[in-house]
Amino acid sequence: MKVEFEDLSRQMSELSRLPAGLRGSLGRQIALVQAAAKEEAPVRRFGSGGGELRQSILTQMETYSDRMVAICYTNKGYASYVEFGTGPNGEAHHAGISPDVQPVYKQRGWVIPADAMSVEAAQAYGFGIARDGDKVIGYYTRGQAARPFMYPALKNNEGEIIRRLSADLRKEVRKL
Repeated sequence: MKVEFEDLSRQMSELSRLPAGLRGSLGRQIALVQAAAKEEAPVRRFGSGGGELRQSILTQMETYSDRMVAICYTNKGYASYVEFGTGPNGEAHHAGISPDVQPVYKQRGWVIPADAMSVEAAQAYGFGIARDGDKVIGYYTRGQAARPFMYPALKNNEGEIIRRLSADLRKEVRKL
């Protein structure tokens, strides 16, 4: 059996319009992930300030010849410490992180220099206080438990994202 198609240029031209229509849908889906990540991102509970991590959660769209990519990210250097945890505490308490990531944790606690924060802030974080006589020389920590916010933002919305993208794709195909 032989099947031939003649002059599919019109149909191919129409299909080439699909990515433009789906770009908006993909943008809406990554905005959903961004909103969820901002909601999940922890905010400092004590002292002044806080919220920098939430404010740093951004999105980006990239279009290539064969695909579109939507990215939700943060440019804060400490974000991975929050997401995956640190030290022995992070290793012991890292439920909710991506199963595709296997962080390597420091096996012992460490001392944070005294000039990194006030004694009050260190106490609020639950750090031990290292002293040389009456002088505070640092703060002991065994790290922090993971507080995932990026991975759950995507994973918890995965079904809804697929449903919405599928519905938008059907709408775009009907327009052709």
